Amino acid sequence: MRNEGRFFLMILLILTSASLAQGAYPDRETTVYCGSSAGGTTDVSIRILSETLSKTLGQPFVVVNKAGASHTVCANLVANSKPDGYTLGALSATAFAEVPHLRKVPYNVKQDFTWVATYTEYTCGLVVKADAPWKSLEDFLSHAQKNPGQITYASDGYGTGGHVLMEYLALKKGKIDWNHVPMAGGAKMATALLGGHIHAWSAAGSHVQFVKDKTMRLLVGYNRTRMKAAADVPTLAELGYQGIPRGRYLVIIGPKGLPDAIQKKLEAAFLSAMKEPAYLKYLETIQFPTTFADGKETAKNIEENSKIWGEFIRMTGIKEKEK
Repeated sequence: MRNEGRFFLMILLILTSASLAQGAYPDRETTVYCGSSAGGTTDVSIRILSETLSKTLGQPFVVVNKAGASHTVCANLVANSKPDGYTLGALSATAFAEVPHLRKVPYNVKQDFTWVATYTEYTCGLVVKADAPWKSLEDFLSHAQKNPGQITYASDGYGTGGHVLMEYLALKKGKIDWNHVPMAGGAKMATALLGGHIHAWSAAGSHVQFVKDKTMRLLVGYNRTRMKAAADVPTLAELGYQGIPRGRYLVIIGPKGLPDAIQKKLEAAFLSAMKEPAYLKYLETIQFPTTFADGKETAKNIEENSKIWGEFIRMTGIKEKEK
């Protein structure tokens, strides 16, 4: 009788262990929504990382593009997802640090998300055609100042970093009246610039290859470090523009309430994937910084950047302009 009891106890332990094993995360496919369209740097970089996670965690991590409204479409989708680890987002911190200062968003930045990691930072700057007459930022600003209403530049959206910084420069230089054209996607802005439809492009990422190919000229960098392909071109900070917001990060998020164990597992897996040679090689190719951070640091950076972007947006009066 005693042996029989031990036998049933062993069976119970085996069944319990099997049940727990089946419930271990992940035990099925995870969807990673990307805030940008397919083929761009945001998309390609998260696909490389997701491929690594598929191998290391033993289940597919599938990237699905959900572009629109400065990445807020993607953010809102994640905010309204079940907090089980099977729905994540990979998107620009613009959706959290900039856009909420311009319009009401359908989510609460401080309450509706679990921060997993930061996986890189856009290389940003102001570019013109290689044969443009302006050799420096000062040349360009002086020309715009002397020719009100004659200069047109593009950025990837109203109130995005590229737009805000251009209006900040106009404010600092004084008496600059130029035209801003929001465009969706680096390909469209590159075509517009190279085709002579705009004079300048306040760019985030997609311009790097054109600078490397010498079909575009970088006038100034927005990041804290210089672009390697244009190492002789200074940053805004080096030119004396102080208090510039830190770079536009690419972050990985989950919905609020993501269990700590799952958050830690994802955080560790993503941070490890960022050290893989294939990913580092890609960042080197597109010349994006190795700006990596865990969930806690990501949350801190977003909060700090939100305050600074808010100040810049109010300073430039962008919120009051017609959208």
